[in-house]
Amino acid sequence: MTLAKSEPGEIGKERDAGGGPRPAFGRARLLLRALLRLASPRRIAATARFLAALARVVRARRAEPRLTVAVDVNSLYESLTGVGWYVHQLLSHLAERDDLRLRLYGQGLVEAPGAPRPAVALPAGPALERVLYAAPDGMVVPPWRANQLLRRAAPLLLAADGNRILFAPNYLPPPLFRFAGGALVATIHDLCVRHFPWAVRPDAARALAAGLDRTLLEADLLLTSSAAVRDELIAAGVAAARTRAIHLGPVQAAPPGELPARTPARFGLFVGTLEPRKNIGTLLAAWELLRRDSPDAPPLVVCGAHGWRAPELRRSLAEAERRGTVLYLGYVTPAELAALYRAALVVALPSLYEGFGLPVVEALAAGAPLLLSDIPAFREVAGDAARYAAAERPEQWAELLAALFADQDLRRELARRGRERAAAFDWRHTADETAAAWRQAATERGRAPLNPAATGTGRARSDPAAVSS
Repeated sequence: MTLAKSEPGEIGKERDAGGGPRPAFGRARLLLRALLRLASPRRIAATARFLAALARVVRARRAEPRLTVAVDVNSLYESLTGVGWYVHQLLSHLAERDDLRLRLYGQGLVEAPGAPRPAVALPAGPALERVLYAAPDGMVVPPWRANQLLRRAAPLLLAADGNRILFAPNYLPPPLFRFAGGALVATIHDLCVRHFPWAVRPDAARALAAGLDRTLLEADLLLTSSAAVRDELIAAGVAAARTRAIHLGPVQAAPPGELPARTPARFGLFVGTLEPRKNIGTLLAAWELLRRDSPDAPPLVVCGAHGWRAPELRRSLAEAERRGTVLYLGYVTPAELAALYRAALVVALPSLYEGFGLPVVEALAAGAPLLLSDIPAFREVAGDAARYAAAERPEQWAELLAALFADQDLRRELARRGRERAAAFDWRHTADETAAAWRQAATERGRAPLNPAATGTGRARSDPAAVSS
């Protein structure tokens, strides 16, 4: 038996079946060298320092004497709609409190290139802490790998923070909350998915169908924006003691600016996202009837972005515009919207269903006469400062619109009542009531109630810099 001779320079190489050298050993050697380089004493020390700093941060968070609240701010990572404005306004009006520590957890807890970013600037103040992690260079693993590990560990990191309240402002707690042990407080803005499932965006309907029942069962406290939705929850079997209705304030509170170009001198106004639940089809049909009987009736000005099923609504709006019945402005600035509210002869909102109705409050504050669909939430918010019509009866809408356009005294009376009623809707009150609800949930969870006197008055301090952030 003859042993094969090694060619010069091939000593130590593996050979494949065809006699050629195998690259596996060379790759293994390169990998070993890389590992030895990454596991150098300097890199091990840097990794230890990072982990020690992480542990110190967690210990400090767990030792926080104020009421700690983990806030899901995912809704601020896309163009703001009703829920996004709710979260933004709530945080803005709680930012200066000295009895709360609100920790903001977004879509990603890792600050790195390519990571998700909020669509708007997050509110800031002594009570707020945006929770972010970033792995430094120079550790035993490269930064991209360390950030990947941090992303995977995010639910554990959140649980380690020991927040006493987990606040889910958009119906469902995010997956990030799954290991945390605080009391869960969720805001249920409406139950449209139960009453008009076809009018809910399909992806939202699927998410709610998968998780809403669990939220209703497991949450320590459920917040709603109206007593109407609270009553719906109770009728669905939720204990009254686990529900709390807290009204909202107006979102668009900017000083009036110039009216948008092309705005007619006299007009009715619709404000809202163009989607099936807003039922603008009834309004378009009513305006056709109105203009048929009164050709000189003012046109309808429509403000709002296109939502889902937009192509159908675009066609209807385009046809109405061609006939001169409607002027579609799309998105307008807050100052333009404030000017439109002030100038409108009537604001008409024919929603099939609402949990509250922010445009109603905005119109009340601006002194705009209101014609609303006859649904519980609108009755609760507007009271006697509006006229009401059945949501799906265009002829009734046309009749009431004609009466409002013809009666200046009625419009003035509704405007007066609206301004008086608007005073009851204030974000400061919303923020205070929400903070009280969190404290109630923390107390009823079986822990000792926090004493606001131990950390402050519960109101904003005159010197925010005196509060550690």
